[in-house]
Amino acid sequence: MISLRISPIVLGTCLLLATRLAADQPTVPAAKMEKSMTDATMTMMTPGLQVGAKAPDFLLKDASGKDVSLKSLLAQGKVALAFYRSADWCPYCLDQMKDLQANLMKIHGAGVQLVGISYDSSETLGRVVAKHGFTFPLLADVDSKTIDAYGIRNQKAKGRAEGVAHPVLFIVDQQGFVRAKLMRDNYKERPEVDEIIAAARGVM
Repeated sequence: MISLRISPIVLGTCLLLATRLAADQPTVPAAKMEKSMTDATMTMMTPGLQVGAKAPDFLLKDASGKDVSLKSLLAQGKVALAFYRSADWCPYCLDQMKDLQANLMKIHGAGVQLVGISYDSSETLGRVVAKHGFTFPLLADVDSKTIDAYGIRNQKAKGRAEGVAHPVLFIVDQQGFVRAKLMRDNYKERPEVDEIIAAARGVM
């Protein structure tokens, strides 16, 4: 075994340099650092695609029965994919859709197209759109294949809720990569519009 001895002079010099280097670094408030670490940890713990992943393409029908693909949407710009449980029976989802509709101009102004995706049928979405006047596309993922491709199926949901997605909003850039992922740990709560706009503008 080789024994390595460091002279007290060299050791003292190293400690002095380390202290000076640390002093030169900007001080990050403890609370801000803790929040940043918590946010990063929560992001990695959430189900589904993570930031940086390639977003799977899809071909789904909208409320009028028209086919819509992610590829065709990305040809026009960035896309905000809002996965939700159901516009038919979930009041929290309906409230979210109404909030998104009320702020649609602001969201579009941030440079993204907004699209909603659920396991609802095209016929169901047609009734919802007719009743509430939603003008952004609501897409029908009836067999939950797109929900599964994004890894966000709620495996605990049973009965009529079987196949629903965890409510998640992805911001996808024109190259098809996930650049932001907004989600709450409680399905009754959804990302704020300001968060969506900030993510779309690359602030987050």
